[in-house]
Amino acid sequence: MRVKRRRFKMDSLHKDTEVKYTESPKYQCLEFLRKNSVELYLAYCGREICEAGHTYGPAARKEYLLHYVVSGKGTFTANGKTRELSAHDAFLIMPEETTVYRADMETPWSYVWVAFDGIRAYECLEHAGFSDSQRVVRFEQEEKLTACVDAMLAAHQLTYANDLVRQSQLTLFLANIICEYQSTHVSREPFGEYHQQEYVDYAVAYIEQNYHRDIKVNDMCTYIGITRSYLTKIFKQVLHVSPYEYLLGVRMNKASLLLQDTTLPVRQIAEMVGYKDALVFSKAFKQKIGISPKAFRASSGTLVLSDTKNA
Repeated sequence: MRVKRRRFKMDSLHKDTEVKYTESPKYQCLEFLRKNSVELYLAYCGREICEAGHTYGPAARKEYLLHYVVSGKGTFTANGKTRELSAHDAFLIMPEETTVYRADMETPWSYVWVAFDGIRAYECLEHAGFSDSQRVVRFEQEEKLTACVDAMLAAHQLTYANDLVRQSQLTLFLANIICEYQSTHVSREPFGEYHQQEYVDYAVAYIEQNYHRDIKVNDMCTYIGITRSYLTKIFKQVLHVSPYEYLLGVRMNKASLLLQDTTLPVRQIAEMVGYKDALVFSKAFKQKIGISPKAFRASSGTLVLSDTKNA
């Protein structure tokens, strides 16, 4: 086993963490990636040529996990329902959901996968045709989708540039499935839904431009010209979080990047993300990220290169 080390900060962890890249003839996987965006981030990805009858589960994950079948056949069981799948089917596993999937005994499948999360994760999946009740959608763009995953795997070294490559390839992967789904499924959004999205976009833009100020949810409502209850309602419908939770997420994401990439004191970083009181900031950061700002800055990780798949 070869080990290459590079210092970086992890969120939501209380100890040093390893990012693992595994490569063998039939299996590639990049896992335990750090969260680098509050809106959408890659947690892990991979590809595998499965053996006959290969089974995974029962198991649950913390993020959204999307598999895309490249060839062969298999079954996917979720919510007590088993589906038979083949090439070009994509199946979605929800966070904290226990599922089982199994390769066919005669024609075992091969597939690629991406696991991701963030405020906009479910919204992206909805635009691609997925929902709590619709877990399997067919996509014909095999070359485009597998190329995205291959590019993520190739960018496994822990560099800032590779962070951007992986993030852009995740975005492209989702854009590809959204484009295909919307081009093959004619649907018109109701007039009201269009304006809901427009209001949310205005609020998100306002947050991005003013998160460093001492702004409140009421400030967003005044800026847009709608009531707080209506803004909260449409935020939860579109982004599945409240306006306050989104504002908090943006602030903590910006703060984590400053803690990671600068040596600025915590007090100054607190001011830069909209907190006049450093203690209030530290308490909010710990509640959101899981550890204090100082502990986050002091944490570190390693990249482990391996040719052995986890059991």
